[in-house]
Amino acid sequence: MKTDEKVKMLRSMMTQEGIHACIIPTADPHQSEYIAPHWQARQWLSGFSGSAGTAVVTLKTALLWTDSRYYIQAAAEIRESEFELMKQGQPKVPTISKWLLDHLNTGDVVGIDGQMFSHDFVKTLKTDLEAKPVILDPGIDLLDRIWMDRPELPGSEAFELKSVYAGQTREHKLEKIREKLRDNHANLCIMTALDEIAWTFNLRGSDIPFSPVNIAYAMIDLDRATLFIDPAKLPATVSQSLEKEGITLKGYTDFKDSFHQARETDIALAHSKHTNHQIYSIAKERCRIIDKPSPAGELKAVKSQDEMTHIRNTMVKDGLAVTRFLHWVETRFRDESITELSAGDKMLELRQQQPQFIENSFSPIMAFQEHSPICHYSADKTSDKPIKGTGMFLTDSGGNYLTGTTDITRTIHLGPPPEDAVRDYTLVLKGHIAVARAMFPKGTKGFQIDTLARHPMWERGINFGHGTGHGVGFFLNVHEGPASISPNPIDKELKPGMVLTNEPGIYREGQYGIRIENMILVQEDMETEFGRFLSFENLTLCHYETALVDRTLLTEDEIRWINTYHERVYERLSPQLETEVQDWLKEKTAPI
Repeated sequence: MKTDEKVKMLRSMMTQEGIHACIIPTADPHQSEYIAPHWQARQWLSGFSGSAGTAVVTLKTALLWTDSRYYIQAAAEIRESEFELMKQGQPKVPTISKWLLDHLNTGDVVGIDGQMFSHDFVKTLKTDLEAKPVILDPGIDLLDRIWMDRPELPGSEAFELKSVYAGQTREHKLEKIREKLRDNHANLCIMTALDEIAWTFNLRGSDIPFSPVNIAYAMIDLDRATLFIDPAKLPATVSQSLEKEGITLKGYTDFKDSFHQARETDIALAHSKHTNHQIYSIAKERCRIIDKPSPAGELKAVKSQDEMTHIRNTMVKDGLAVTRFLHWVETRFRDESITELSAGDKMLELRQQQPQFIENSFSPIMAFQEHSPICHYSADKTSDKPIKGTGMFLTDSGGNYLTGTTDITRTIHLGPPPEDAVRDYTLVLKGHIAVARAMFPKGTKGFQIDTLARHPMWERGINFGHGTGHGVGFFLNVHEGPASISPNPIDKELKPGMVLTNEPGIYREGQYGIRIENMILVQEDMETEFGRFLSFENLTLCHYETALVDRTLLTEDEIRWINTYHERVYERLSPQLETEVQDWLKEKTAPI
């Protein structure tokens, strides 16, 4: 069925239901970053296959909002349909709510599926639309009635993460969650985030691309824990193990009905920013809500000693794969037909050779020449570029291993680099080193660290538009909260055991992009009369591109830091590398 036929069918349903506009997001009921095919409604309706975007359909108009990463791709994919591209972030492009207010009449109804939006979003949208007023109906899922070939709910088999990897038992984690409930004077935790559920119950799966999780809900009170998951996903040994520990198992679709058992005296933790509107509303009708995140989020972010040990070992495996990849690109690009897509395939192939590797942790970014300044560039068959000639090559990739999740970016220049590229790379490296070397008092927030990464660039009137770093899960989501390193004043302190990224960059549109990314671990450092101080352990093991470094822009301390890091990289990786790659790495890590 063509896109315009789907839109016509949707409009027919809208007319029957008295709906004047529908908003179809890129989302699932769990507010996941990556979406299973069952919930890729916006893609099915519009034909646009990018990972971010929102469709709006009225009785006369069809619009698609997406960000700058996807302007070209979206325009190409919707060209044969009536959908009009709305370039989100451009000065003259209105927000969705502003557009609706400008084009709908007083009393018109906007329909959305409340399962696909956070309660916070629905509350804000409702307030915005009341300015006219336009009515918001959050109980509309018209697409399900016309999407006849809709994929089934994901059905991958769940498996237990063995204690040798998990580090903490389910019993221990559940008790920690209950302690947090008592601290908040609550007796119930409503858990909808898939990574939090996976962590709490020491389960993993493959229901979501790039995220080793299972589609599930959970409810934890002071005495019981209930996991809502399709029983067909659980092998008998896993079901028995869970039930033996007193965990109640119910079907995934039973979650909403379970609130009928809640009492008015129950006090539940549920976060309006991360819980879908339908679930939040049902819970609010049955019990009192404390609007706070699930305790599992912060507990999960602080890695156990066992997890830290596994992560360090994983960095060796990942470092070997990335080092072999960079050697392959640099030594073969003149003689082999390498493209951005085939480079991504090669990176996956090299990771697959490592023990305990499961899958990529996100779709790899392989960006050459003018593609390298596109922050979250994703090559497709249309944009795929041969890697030949000279130019900047930026590679951002990661893996999910049983022993941890990785995320690394390296930038190299194929052929002789221009002076401005060398200067910019050195400035990015200076910011990267400033974060890596930082020492800071207990209680410091990520936004206070962020300025360290930017300062060398600010001195020259340069900046970058993304955060300096995000949290990383343990064999879970590559993007993990609650802490981050960014200009956003997020009120979450950096705690020992948290793993984050350190990835400043410089992007010159149409010319080149540079980003350097390592993973770092918050650690205890010292205690003085002024209190406890923390620092970062540099986890990633992969050389920097010294051919792009201007030594004159570095301090002696920075030079020593680079040389010491390179000594460590060579010492940890070289024994497991082939002679040719080992010799190449020796040159790459030579003192500058």
